[in-house]
Amino acid sequence: MRTTPFSPSRECPIAPEAQRSTYARALHRACLILGGVPVLAGHLGVAEAELQHWLQGGQEPPFEIFLAAVQVILLHLDAPGTAN
Repeated sequence: MRTTPFSPSRECPIAPEAQRSTYARALHRACLILGGVPVLAGHLGVAEAELQHWLQGGQEPPFEIFLAAVQVILLHLDAPGTAN
């Protein structure tokens, strides 16, 4: 059986350019690092629908959620191909 390669655009949506805040970009990067919306939502302790809304720039997440996303990014800076 052949597996489908990970698709960042499908698994980790990014907000339209006009709505791409620092918050949305940080969540997007953390999503890519952890491997998708379900994993990031679980890590952050939030509903997937709510995370999707923040990823798409619909609203800024609470500051604690933003900081948790930044922490994921910082902890993976040395990992090749993830946060670079």
